[in-house]
Amino acid sequence: MAIDDSPANIPKPDASTADPFALFGLEPDFDLDARVLRARWMRVAAEVHPDAAGATLASAKVNDAFRVLCDPLSRAEALVSRFGFDVLAKNDDVKRALPPAFLMEMMELREQVDCLEPTDTPARTALRDVAKSRREVALKEIGVAFRTLTKTPTDKLAQERAVRAVFESCNVVRSFDRMLEQLDREFGVDSK
Repeated sequence: MAIDDSPANIPKPDASTADPFALFGLEPDFDLDARVLRARWMRVAAEVHPDAAGATLASAKVNDAFRVLCDPLSRAEALVSRFGFDVLAKNDDVKRALPPAFLMEMMELREQVDCLEPTDTPARTALRDVAKSRREVALKEIGVAFRTLTKTPTDKLAQERAVRAVFESCNVVRSFDRMLEQLDREFGVDSK
C-alpha cells in the first residue's frame, strides 16, 4: 500500500483537537496501518516541532495522539469515545466485562505459571506462546467489534453488544499482558 502523506491529505495540526484520528487525517479505524500512522505523525510532528514553530503545546498534543493510536487499548478507548459511547463505557459492568469461561481459562493458565520450575524453559516458552496467541486473537476481536459498530449505525442493541465485546476483548488483552509480565518478572528476560 502506497503511503500518501502529501500535504493536501494531512490536515494542518490543531492542538485543540481531542480526536487523534482527525489530527493525523486518518479514518477512525481500529486496524491502522502502522507505517501510515508513523508517516503522518512524522509529517505533523515536523510542522509543530518546538524548534521549528515554537509550538510546545501543539507538539506535546501531537506526540500524545501518536502514543494513543500506537497502543491498541488506548486506540480502542479513543474509538469508543469517537463513536459516542462514553456513557456506556463508564458503566462498571461494561468496563470490567470478560467473555464467558475466560476466568476459568485464566485461572488454569495462572496455576500452570505458578507451578513452573525455574529451569523448565520449554514449559515457560509454551505458556508465553499461549499468552501471545490469545492476546492476538483478542486484538482481532476488538477490530471485529468495531467493524460491527460501523455497520449498525441505527441498531442500538447491536452497538451496545459491540461496545461490550470491545471491553471484553480489551480486558482479555490486559490479562494476558499481566501474565506475560509475570513470566518475565519471575523468570527473567530469557523468557522472552
